[in-house]
Amino acid sequence: MRAVGVRGAAWIGGVNAWGDVFVDGQQRLCWFVAADDRWYRPSRETTVRQREISGVPVIETRIKVPGGDAVQRVYGVANFGGAIVVEIYNDSSLPFAVAFDRGDIATMRAPSPTGVQGIDLPVGSVVLPVGHHATMRAAILINGDSRQISAGELESLPSFEQVERGWLGALQTASRIDVPEASWSTILTSQRCKLMLSPPVETDDQVDLILDRAERVRLGDKAGQWVGDVAIATEQIIKQCVKDSTISWFAQRAILAASMLLHRAGESRGKQDIALAWSRLAEAIEITASADGADKNVASSTELLGSVRQIAWVESQLVAMRRDGVIEICPRGIDAAWLGANFECHKLLATPEHLISYAVRWHGDKPALLWEIDGPVGARVMASAIDSSFVSTDMRGETLLNGFAQDRSALLK
Repeated sequence: MRAVGVRGAAWIGGVNAWGDVFVDGQQRLCWFVAADDRWYRPSRETTVRQREISGVPVIETRIKVPGGDAVQRVYGVANFGGAIVVEIYNDSSLPFAVAFDRGDIATMRAPSPTGVQGIDLPVGSVVLPVGHHATMRAAILINGDSRQISAGELESLPSFEQVERGWLGALQTASRIDVPEASWSTILTSQRCKLMLSPPVETDDQVDLILDRAERVRLGDKAGQWVGDVAIATEQIIKQCVKDSTISWFAQRAILAASMLLHRAGESRGKQDIALAWSRLAEAIEITASADGADKNVASSTELLGSVRQIAWVESQLVAMRRDGVIEICPRGIDAAWLGANFECHKLLATPEHLISYAVRWHGDKPALLWEIDGPVGARVMASAIDSSFVSTDMRGETLLNGFAQDRSALLK
């Protein structure tokens, strides 16, 4: 089931593998296509293909019909207190008809007066014609009678392209990456969309709670509303580290995220208290992170599937804050498989007060680094895993690095 909806809503919709629409887990609408040769039941067709457009909650389902495809696109809008829009596009050379298994929905035109013929559907089902390369739109109100939406109001609702752009714009308030490992960008998109569609996580796992709240702040939520939750969770993490006499990599990442949130909330005293307590703790007990900075208990992002920790893991492969406050670019080096492939990252969390954007452009087998830091002056930047001689306090600049580390294939799996 793929989720659809709007940010911050009390409801969530879903689309199953063949395009049936659900609201809060209850089935609300099924679709069928009457093409030139026969009726097509999506649940029984072998030609069904489905994707999330640009990785956001706009779900496209395609079915092969004579001359092309019948295309369904489903997405949520905030209009009328919340609605799910179902667009049917005829991407074929012949007209066809679409049937829905209920008539209490809003549609752009009146259903066919002859009703549904040639297929056994529930009483009240409706059928509507869809011309060659035409679009037919329907909508389901989350609360209320969908039939109260006029054809004009339905036509004026945002298109799937507008909704797609809206989601992408919201996502870009946080970090954005374009790297050879395409799955990393997909992880950031899917996990952040999941956050925006869901209420704040309530969990006894303090790391997950902090990472959840911090990511919401990076996506535009007001930091002040989460200060209490994060302060309590941070205190519990520090106490647990003392009890266990170890500091896990994810505990470190949670403390970084908590400090960022407090900084954005203007809680400078709280941020300083965390920094002092963490510094004393790090000097007193063992850190379980391995030499390359990765947690010994975390081999790859696949082990964190479906977790907000995936976001932290991906970003950590691209930038890290050392214990002395230095910002390390590409802390694990650059994999040999990336040789010659230009890549770039934008607004990665580098320190509680700094975001970093950088790009790598190749000159033969040497990487040229271009960077820009957003935050107070004085940050120190290094790329020790690639060129131990490089260090800079410039807020922006470029340099040709002397080499790159190889064989990170295990991390890329």
